[in-house]
Amino acid sequence: MTDSTSIAPTAVTANLSSAEGIDLSQFEQVRTEVQAWQTSHGTQVRFVEARQLPMVDLIVLFNAGTSVDAEHSGLAALTMYMLDEGTERLNAEQFAEQTERLGAILSTQIRLEHASLSLRCLSSEVVLAQAMALFTEMLARPAFDEQQLVKVKQQLRAFQSSRYNAAPTRAQSELFSRLYAGHPYAAPLGSTEQGIQALTAQDLRDFHQRAYSANNQQVSIVGDLSRAQAEALVEQLAEALPQGWAAAELPPVPPTSAASAHVPTPAANNTLLLAVPMSGRPSQADYPALVLAADVLGSGFDSRLMQELRQRRGLTYHISCRPSPLKAGGVLAIGWDCAAQYREASRELVAGMLEALVNEGPTNAELELSRRQLSGQLLRSVATNSGLVELLSKGSHQGLPADHLVTYQAQLSAVSARSASHALQEHLDLSRMVTVSLGSDQPQQPLPPLPHSDR
Repeated sequence: MTDSTSIAPTAVTANLSSAEGIDLSQFEQVRTEVQAWQTSHGTQVRFVEARQLPMVDLIVLFNAGTSVDAEHSGLAALTMYMLDEGTERLNAEQFAEQTERLGAILSTQIRLEHASLSLRCLSSEVVLAQAMALFTEMLARPAFDEQQLVKVKQQLRAFQSSRYNAAPTRAQSELFSRLYAGHPYAAPLGSTEQGIQALTAQDLRDFHQRAYSANNQQVSIVGDLSRAQAEALVEQLAEALPQGWAAAELPPVPPTSAASAHVPTPAANNTLLLAVPMSGRPSQADYPALVLAADVLGSGFDSRLMQELRQRRGLTYHISCRPSPLKAGGVLAIGWDCAAQYREASRELVAGMLEALVNEGPTNAELELSRRQLSGQLLRSVATNSGLVELLSKGSHQGLPADHLVTYQAQLSAVSARSASHALQEHLDLSRMVTVSLGSDQPQQPLPPLPHSDR
């Protein structure tokens, strides 16, 4: 008798028993020279001189994410979204007009651990100087105008409502509230309607003076300028910002128990997230092994989960597996959609496949395929200024050395099946697995029998 929910490793990896014909050395090696330094104000800087295009890309990252809100829900998000709504010198319309006249592109992003603001503009001396002056003014001297605050509060409430009603972000919120119960990470959406309503312009000014300080920022620059020019830009920015405050380290994540929860919604299909605590950090020597193993499990089309759930069983169109190395305690999360009646059976299937990978490890052939995929992703990112500056900012935030991009492919090549298995067993805690699902609540059924050819 064949159990259609059981894992059949030989079926999943039947065509991956040999890495013959796959040669990672055929990939171009990354040779990007990254310069790194720290200013006298405490600002961490990473810079790549790239003369191919007359452009400059800059990202400023502050340790001012939603996890530092404390008792003021929405404080970090509202502060960041108010930065480009006018300065002490220019109102919101004037600021937008001057930015547009220069052809500069400004963007903002808020995450659990950080807020980031980016600038893209031409590298000509006049344009760059004026664009940096506006960017610096926005960061250092925002107006926090009362009328603009009313408008931005309305926009943020609407945005948060739309995110909460979207299945993927709602599922993440439900997952984190259980996985990180009692910790600042427990509220990934970062704000509530009541919290937003209670905040005042003075609350935002006070938070800005602390969180947007020179020694609480990291700057990454890629573009058509020299090291001396880059240093001057960073000094200009650092000198204009408040001084002397840095975000405190978050407390360790308290241990939580395994849990499974379903949240009924009108959606016909179910959206699921399965996650386990992950202790590995990007700065640790065995972290590339975790990244490779996660890719083997569920990133590419040839991954185990994609082959099993989509190709063999037709349960879902897309499934992902992603490690999130948060500083106070990371997580490995797997997400997918399926028909409502197969929620529990698919959860058991995915949990079993994760457990099998942790216990048995990947094959050498699977690792080689994932190396090729990750190397290709890296090469595509470093090929553009915008992709490269994002990698620099991410590496700086994660505490990686400046030469990380150059050495990363060699680190991937050094991972063996045994070291990948050891890293999984060392850093993943399967006993604290948390699963959440959203969607209609239907009577549960076993998975349909596999096609005869796949049994």
